[in-house]
Amino acid sequence: MSSQNQYKIKCINEDFQVAEVPLLPNLKSKKPYQFTYIWLQKSGFTTFDATEQIKNFFRIVFDDVSSQGLKDEDAITEQIISIKKVLRNKDVIAFNKRYKFKNKFLLIKHIVGYGNNPVKERMLHGNSFRIVMRNLENTLANDLVYYISNRRHYHFINYYDNQRFGMLGGPYNTHLIGKAIVKNDWKRAYRHVKITNNISPEIIAKAKHVTDFKEIFKEMDSKKVSFFVSSYNSFLWNTQASSIVKKYAKSKCHSFENVGRLHLPVGNLFRCPHTCEADGYEFMAEKFSTQPKINKRNLIVATTVYADNLEKDELHKNMKKLSLSFFLPTGSYATMIIKQLFYILKNK
Repeated sequence: MSSQNQYKIKCINEDFQVAEVPLLPNLKSKKPYQFTYIWLQKSGFTTFDATEQIKNFFRIVFDDVSSQGLKDEDAITEQIISIKKVLRNKDVIAFNKRYKFKNKFLLIKHIVGYGNNPVKERMLHGNSFRIVMRNLENTLANDLVYYISNRRHYHFINYYDNQRFGMLGGPYNTHLIGKAIVKNDWKRAYRHVKITNNISPEIIAKAKHVTDFKEIFKEMDSKKVSFFVSSYNSFLWNTQASSIVKKYAKSKCHSFENVGRLHLPVGNLFRCPHTCEADGYEFMAEKFSTQPKINKRNLIVATTVYADNLEKDELHKNMKKLSLSFFLPTGSYATMIIKQLFYILKNK
């Protein structure tokens, strides 16, 4: 087995810890105010799942719950959520009691404050990560520690990773749903959604009696429909970014599972444009349609990586585990930086 795929992450949710570094909302100390800002810790729930449970528990509508970023379910994550309702400590206690299960939980750690505006999507500085790498052979683990210790300031190609293209366990087809929406082929979009097993039985039952499948998507959270379109944008951006890397740097094409074949530079020293622009689309919830837009983001991201706690892996016999800590700006993927780090180790 190659070093590229030997390591394991997310063996348990505690191995993958993510905390948002948010743009703080404008807090009000005096009434009137409409929104409560909470600091939510969760495990076993996506952000979509969490906001739906918050909506149901506090008896509000989808648009009354907002987040700045999306967090996965197979991790312990923390983020700010805005709720269009004034909550008190007794509400927090009742919520935390309701959503504490054996293997997953939603926990309002504290009320950040109150204000008059919801938090906005993608309006955050980034995320702080602490990730446990497991199933490392002793030599590989030591090579990784040595490499990071001598190259703590690290840069990588800012590709979207597989979280952008599907849910845990697959199928990784959310970009195909988004493509169908952009093409106004709502029936095809529904077919792709249905195989994800991520829609309610009520919606499936309704789909048997409609001719316009756009009506099915209107039953969903509009933020989820927007995510499908964004997923397609991510596919288009990755394709364009890969062509730029191929053009400007000595590179090799690497196959990323559930993402596709993308070019990576060979060696640590390379030159590429700092940003990449790709054709994309914007979902307009009020019109329930899409319009063209340019998707522009950093092609190369730099960060500082720290490695510590190299020790015996209690989950894998005769193997080591190691913790990596770093900060990434919003829109960058921790799993992608790890994949490229191991790619470099394999090919150095």
